[in-house]
Amino acid sequence: MIYKFLVAITLIALHALSVSEAAVMAIDYGTDWFKVALVKPGIPLDIVLNRDSKRKTQAALTIRGEERIYGSDAVNLGARFPLNTYFSVKKVLGRLVDDKIIKDYQSVFPNKIVPDPIRGTVVFQHNETTTFSVEELLAMQFAHAKEQAEAAAQEAIKDVVITVPPYYNQFERQAILDAADLAGLHVLTLINDVTAVGLNYAISRFTSFTEEPQYHMFYDMGAGSTKASLISFKTSNIKDVGRFNKTIINLEVLSVGYDRTLGGQEFDIRLQRYFAEEFDKKFSGKLKSSIFTSERAMTKLYKEANRVKQILSANTDAISSIENLHEDLDFRFPITRSKFEEITADLRKRVSGPINNALSNGKLTLADLQSCVLVGGGVRVPSIQAELKNTVGEEKIAQNVNGDEAAVFGAAFRGAGLSRQFKVKEIKVKDITPYPIEVDYSSEPKKSEDGTSKSKVYHTVLFNEFTAVGTRKMMSFPRTSDFNFSLNYAKLDDEIARDFGPTNIAISKITGLTDAIKQFNDVGVERPKVKVTLQLSESGLVSATDAIVTIEQQSFADKFKSFFKSEESIKDVPLPDETPNSVNASESTPEVNATQTNDTEPIPKLTKIETKNLSIEIEYVGIIPLGENEKVVSIKRLRAMDASDLQRRVREEARNNLEAFVYRVQDFIENNEVILVSTDNQRAELKSKLSETSDWLYEEGEKAETEEFRMRLMSLKLLEQPIAFRREERDKLPGAIFTIKTAINSTRAFIEEIKTNSTAENRYYTDEELNKLLNIVGKVEDWLNEKLVLQEKTPPHFDPILTSIDIENKLKGMEREFLLLPISKPTTTISLETKTKETEQTKSKHDEL
Repeated sequence: MIYKFLVAITLIALHALSVSEAAVMAIDYGTDWFKVALVKPGIPLDIVLNRDSKRKTQAALTIRGEERIYGSDAVNLGARFPLNTYFSVKKVLGRLVDDKIIKDYQSVFPNKIVPDPIRGTVVFQHNETTTFSVEELLAMQFAHAKEQAEAAAQEAIKDVVITVPPYYNQFERQAILDAADLAGLHVLTLINDVTAVGLNYAISRFTSFTEEPQYHMFYDMGAGSTKASLISFKTSNIKDVGRFNKTIINLEVLSVGYDRTLGGQEFDIRLQRYFAEEFDKKFSGKLKSSIFTSERAMTKLYKEANRVKQILSANTDAISSIENLHEDLDFRFPITRSKFEEITADLRKRVSGPINNALSNGKLTLADLQSCVLVGGGVRVPSIQAELKNTVGEEKIAQNVNGDEAAVFGAAFRGAGLSRQFKVKEIKVKDITPYPIEVDYSSEPKKSEDGTSKSKVYHTVLFNEFTAVGTRKMMSFPRTSDFNFSLNYAKLDDEIARDFGPTNIAISKITGLTDAIKQFNDVGVERPKVKVTLQLSESGLVSATDAIVTIEQQSFADKFKSFFKSEESIKDVPLPDETPNSVNASESTPEVNATQTNDTEPIPKLTKIETKNLSIEIEYVGIIPLGENEKVVSIKRLRAMDASDLQRRVREEARNNLEAFVYRVQDFIENNEVILVSTDNQRAELKSKLSETSDWLYEEGEKAETEEFRMRLMSLKLLEQPIAFRREERDKLPGAIFTIKTAINSTRAFIEEIKTNSTAENRYYTDEELNKLLNIVGKVEDWLNEKLVLQEKTPPHFDPILTSIDIENKLKGMEREFLLLPISKPTTTISLETKTKETEQTKSKHDEL
């Protein structure tokens, strides 16, 4: 597999690390499926298999009582328990309940949604007394993914990289981070999923890039949405250790285009509703209620629609068939690919939109593209592929990455580089945020001519559209008292704003400035400047990280001198403009200095500069993240559910072990060899116990505790093991006897050959040493013969007198004595040829033994 080969080249553990800190996992969490990858020293980067030995797990969860069921099992239970099975929770992350996307979600999935009383976000009403936040449901699935990775790594794992769609805003990204925190994971970074695909594309093509940029479009139609990223690849040489240079790959995301609601799931919904309409038509005179009112029936149809869609991707027609769909009526309905394309025609018209938007935003044309790489399950639909070929040209369509797994492999590679525990081929990734972010700020109030105080409001775009993530900027505010500013998304395109959600992110409150200024009331101060550092993190979240104030003051002597200056000799120094300055953190902030107008007698210079740290308080105003107290409560509840799940799994394992043992031994006691080594009474007793246990398992055992399963298994093993041991020895003993007899004969022949072909003066072993070994061999032979005589007299249903383990121990004793023989130097000089020959003979005998 190319990934294993690739990682063998590019991924090397730097050194042996403590087991608890070495492994890193990646989660590619999609609307319908999630994949988990693992990177750990000593094993190749690869996908983690789930409990069904599958490489991906369906993103579904059923909760029944205290039991949680994941993946395909949850999907199968969805029709029986539609209100307690949760699908596609990714769609409602970081959303307010009155959001249009939530309304669309409720039109498909029957779960009851209520608003969080504090945050206004989605909460699922599980039953009359229990609710789950979206973050909690997602955390359960993250924890399930963590269990899969830990089972593969055989160690605890905390570090993770998680993929997100590039269009996710601050609130959606924060919800992912909160869910990971609840699951006990430490997020190294969030990575845009299409960027992760591009990274995976790059790591297998180190030699195909040059210093001239290559432009590739990565088009991903998943279950929930469609994204297109325009990515540039090129190489550059940078200085390495010492006088050497190294070549790195620069991966730069230039722009993105997307359609939040166009995905494979939308095609499933169209097909589901078409089937429902046809069902109502077919049985219009027999139905008491429309199928649209039945949660179970519509859930069955949704699952069936996905199955039929997959069939139509490879065939021109299919048949939908569901028994007892609604009101005891079966449904069987044929459909053709052409009909499917007809009912989804309007969706196909939107297929090229993300590509066109990405090219427009990146100011490139189709002619500039080397290829358009397709990923995601949606691109397997023939009509979608046809639209894409019409858009970019068939010659530029490429499917040279694994459409299902490229993102999770790219995310795992990113995690390996960030963990500092691995050395990886260097790929410099420059990702972007698709939305502009601005700082809104009111100036300090000034008195106007009419005596009223007025402030000006400024809107400064801090991070432009398509700004690189990981950017830090500094803003300078001329202020003399505590103040606030807000972080908001700047004006969005109407089409983007429709599905975007809140645009207000947070209000940052700068405090401590008023108190700092009060300390200098007795001296003159230049108007202070507050510098605030703001960061757009690698995960795409904006925040104010620190604030400082710089205060310039005059000494008392300077102030005294300036008091006696002629007023005519000094012009008023205008105050600096109220508009805050915004610069990159790496640049120096422009400072406003006083201007001198009298050349003969200068105004005394400011003589002292002090810098003080200020406090930043954040008030979230769009969608509030989970608070610390809420997290504590959620974590406590989730850990209790984890403990309950573990207890249930241990019980199930103990029950399954007992049940499997009963079935196996019921066949075991009928074996002819077993009959030979056991008595009728022994078998009857064991058979009776097995029958009793089998009956108990399906009656009282349904409510039994773990320990009772274990005790019953132990009591059965006490009856079965002696019989099994006799049967096993009956198979092993002949071979063991042959082996020890061969060893005895070989050792004697070895000693005889040495004595025959050499003299006491020139051999490597003394007669005393050889005789000692010969004596040991004789004792072993006597022991063996004695045991064989006794064994011949022992009935087969008795425990054997001579066992293969006894023989193995005797063989080890002979080998130990042989290897401990000292090799003495010969008393006379012999030729090199003779010595070499004897050494080879000695080695040969050692090997024989």
